[in-house]
Amino acid sequence: MRIVIANKYYYIDGGPERYLFSLSDYLRSLGHEVIPFAVAYPRNEPSEYAKYFVNPAGGGGETKLDKLEGGLGTKFRIAGRTVYSVEAKRALERLIDDTKPDLIYCLNIVNHLSPSIIDAAHEKRVPVVLRLSDYYLMCASYLFRRASGVCTDCENGFYRALFHNCVHGSRPATVVRVAGMYAHNFWRVYEKPGAIVTTTKFMSDALVRFGYSPKKLHHIPTFVNSTKWQPRYDNDGYILYFGRLMPEKGIEFLLEAYRQSAGRDPLVIVGDGPDEYVSYLHSLVTDDLKGRVKFVGGKWGEELQQIVGGAKYVVVPSLWHDNAPNVVYESFAAGKPVIASALGGLCEQVTKDVGALVEAGNASELAQAMDRLSGDAALVESMGRNARLRAETEFSIENHVDSLLELFGSLIDAKSGKKRLR
Repeated sequence: MRIVIANKYYYIDGGPERYLFSLSDYLRSLGHEVIPFAVAYPRNEPSEYAKYFVNPAGGGGETKLDKLEGGLGTKFRIAGRTVYSVEAKRALERLIDDTKPDLIYCLNIVNHLSPSIIDAAHEKRVPVVLRLSDYYLMCASYLFRRASGVCTDCENGFYRALFHNCVHGSRPATVVRVAGMYAHNFWRVYEKPGAIVTTTKFMSDALVRFGYSPKKLHHIPTFVNSTKWQPRYDNDGYILYFGRLMPEKGIEFLLEAYRQSAGRDPLVIVGDGPDEYVSYLHSLVTDDLKGRVKFVGGKWGEELQQIVGGAKYVVVPSLWHDNAPNVVYESFAAGKPVIASALGGLCEQVTKDVGALVEAGNASELAQAMDRLSGDAALVESMGRNARLRAETEFSIENHVDSLLELFGSLIDAKSGKKRLR
């Protein structure tokens, strides 16, 4: 197959990009041709298809729309891009005309590329599969969360986000976002993909509540390529958090739980985030925690694998309905148990044989779970071995790609009028 994979970034920024590059490498190893389509940011990996990439909305290297600076013209371009981008549509049309792909696989396209590219593929009669890694079809903030905590008010109307300024705490940004959501529904643009891939049953159930057809939804759990992770069932005696440093990730909750815990295992925090928020997290490390809590910044590749391999266990203390974070799968591949908040897709990933679920925001319950694992080396090893087994079987890249290619093939055949043999 010749597959275009569309994603706003073509460099590692988070889970969707780790998925993008791992999947692309594996598909190519099977003989498929993978063509990237993204925004032309300076940090992108090199690609022969970069000439088709879309210019950044702000005209520079800044990738976060809420941080872009500029005059009124820039703000209008940004607002327009979040709703619909004629430029992105035309760029994908050129790519389709020149490369004749069999299918377009859309990952994280919201704002930077916009659903205009779905229109481009639809008009060119190229099947589209949309994969969702957050709740942007249903929630103005993408997270089912606002300042006061978990929130699903948008289920009763997107306009409710205006009451809370859900997008970056800004009324204008929230107005643009909500207007775009209503416009997309009016245009029925998200009805045009032949299939929507969800990584969790939680996501599928939420989409059905919001009116999406169950027939279009395909639950295909995310994979981890276990061959790239060497499991360790021993450890270097520290607790680990790794991932983005953002308020919804619950790092404050983890620090409070760590303060309450009886153990003395060091806590290592790996990741980057907004400077102001990272400074705030550092301020929470009081004198009694200094020397035991270590912020080491963002780490990737082999260096990250070494850090995960040395951990006793990993904590994922999310305060939102985290969909299916890659850190859980990667922890399993490294042979590490996971303690996670009992929210969203985490409840499907973390079972009692590979870790523990705790009430989100309940520091004392998290502290107890941490003390249990910190004090039981045999349990840590047993859970770690079970976790690795799940990574190799249930969450294997082979299972994921087999399901994905079966779906892709059915849509390609449906377009051509063929019937697939089973």
